[in-house]
Amino acid sequence: MVTLRDARVDDLNAVADIYRHYVESSTATFDHIAPDLATWQRKLEHCRTGRLPFLVVEDPEVASGVLGFACLGPYRGKAGWARTMEDSIYLRPEAAGRGIGSRLMRAMIDQTDPAVVRNIMAVISDEVPESVALHRKAGFVESGRTPGVGYKFGRWVGVVYMHLSLAPSEVAESGD
Repeated sequence: MVTLRDARVDDLNAVADIYRHYVESSTATFDHIAPDLATWQRKLEHCRTGRLPFLVVEDPEVASGVLGFACLGPYRGKAGWARTMEDSIYLRPEAAGRGIGSRLMRAMIDQTDPAVVRNIMAVISDEVPESVALHRKAGFVESGRTPGVGYKFGRWVGVVYMHLSLAPSEVAESGD
């Protein structure tokens, strides 16, 4: 039975393995070198102390147990972006197409406190239309495209920018 839960330190080897697959074989991430375990430990700690979700989906019938993960991290390192986060959501390839990504995305959004996070950004390779569709299904809206800005595997790749606002409507917020 597939379950969603908060990530634990003992999940991070599986998380790192899932992400490494995309680093080495896909433009779903523009990382060229997979983060080490210490980096994943810092990300988990940042999520815990920052009241941000870091979730895994697990299936005890699968060897590693962990089928995928989703988390939020800083969108940019400047003070003005403090309440805007960027999402990361990755599944083992064999878990794709089973609705697991949608469940994981929904849980991540539901566990995000609007008092902590106002906007969630997604910066998606234009070579990964499945990710664009996943984000759109979750309520993200496309806010722009930039061709040829990411470099990987000897070629330039475009990105699709999408965002989800967790804030009350701008009209209500401004008092108009």
